[in-house]
Amino acid sequence: MYIELLSRFAAGGSLVVVVTLLARTRFTSLAGILMLFPAVTLVGYYFAGQSMSVSQFQQITKFSVLALSTTLVFLVTLYYTRGVTSLNTSLVAALVAWLVSATALIGVERLCSV
Repeated sequence: MYIELLSRFAAGGSLVVVVTLLARTRFTSLAGILMLFPAVTLVGYYFAGQSMSVSQFQQITKFSVLALSTTLVFLVTLYYTRGVTSLNTSLVAALVAWLVSATALIGVERLCSV
C-alpha cells in the first residue's frame, strides 16, 4: 500500500517539476504534451489491473476512452477563460466544466446500459 502511494507521489511530483522547468524555456510545446503524460494513469492502471479480472479491466479502459472527451472540455474551457479571467478563476471554471461533462457522460452511460 505505501509503495503504491509513494510511486504515485514520485511519478506525479517529478512530472510537475519537469513541466514547470520546461515551461520556462522555449520548449513550451513539449511542456504542453508532457502535461498530459499519463504518469498517474499508468500507475493507476497497473495497480487496478493487478486486482481485477481482464474483463473488468477492459471495461474500465473502454470507458476511459470515452472519458477523454471530459479532458477536452477542461482544456477548451481553460484556454478560452484564461484570456478573460485570472488563472485561479480559469482553473475553477475548467474544473466545473469537467465535472459537468463527466457527470453527463456517466449519466449517458447509465442510460445506455439499462
